Amino acid sequence: MNRYLLVILALVIFILFATGSSGNESQTKHFDNGEISFDYPGAWNGTNGTAPNVVTFTDTNGMNVTVLKLSKPSTYNLAKSLSLNAAGTINQNFQLVSSKNVTVNGIMAYELEYNVNGKNGPQQRKEVWFEKNNVIYCVIYTAPGQGKVDSGVEIDESFGGKSLESMITSFNIKDGVANPTKSTGWAEISIPDINANWKISSYSINTPGAVYHIPTSYFPGEKGEMSLMGHRTTHHAPFLYIYTLKPGNLVIIKDNLTQKKYTYQVESNGDVRWGAKGINIKYQPSDEPKLLLVTCHPPGFSRAAWIVHCKLVSVEPLS
Repeated sequence: MNRYLLVILALVIFILFATGSSGNESQTKHFDNGEISFDYPGAWNGTNGTAPNVVTFTDTNGMNVTVLKLSKPSTYNLAKSLSLNAAGTINQNFQLVSSKNVTVNGIMAYELEYNVNGKNGPQQRKEVWFEKNNVIYCVIYTAPGQGKVDSGVEIDESFGGKSLESMITSFNIKDGVANPTKSTGWAEISIPDINANWKISSYSINTPGAVYHIPTSYFPGEKGEMSLMGHRTTHHAPFLYIYTLKPGNLVIIKDNLTQKKYTYQVESNGDVRWGAKGINIKYQPSDEPKLLLVTCHPPGFSRAAWIVHCKLVSVEPLS
């Protein structure tokens, strides 16, 4: 009798161990940092990040999920920027597959899906954007893709689609959290041909180590004229050498607000507008995104605006 009991007990322990092991792979865990909370699959490995990254999850299949919290300039409109942005339509290696409105935490959110062919091979990328407490939140999901940027393949369960949907559904942002209203470095500009590397600020043209985004102009990647203004002789003179730029030279903007890298190409240089200042120019919408680099003219005076005209030639995810 004892022998039978031992056999039965061993079988019960084996079954419990087996089901318990399987359960560990599919069990739900909970993330909560006092502001952001959500459920996520137990098989995901999480790592707390530094701003703007809140946390990043990975798994053994090459999946990556990053949760971001982004401070924004006072003139930035999330819905407008997403609707005007040319990301996913400029180059063949980064194509927009679908976009739709969803609901996160009772808030209108925007879901964008891309096919990407990059240095890490073909990937599928899904972004979910929403806003609360005067801050932008974003969840970015990437997984190995199908190798065809024009296939429009849905992210299915094998790529964590249902797990991601469950995570998004459980998202909660605490009400009334105090967040900064000013963003003094929401992007970076690099102009390799004149060795220029600066932050982009919406606070003041005199912000140390930065050029000024004119608030009446457009934002990176938007179909309109984006204007960046920099001193030519004072405050570290960020635009001291822009008069030397030639057609074909590149201007690169790494934008935290959209998590994209925008590469512009100089079209023309030396547009001098006497009696005008960059802040007084009326910036126009356009069929394709434009970038204007604006400084004073002559050097050391502000009798005119010196402008370099650029056009967008490439967009890729910000790594």
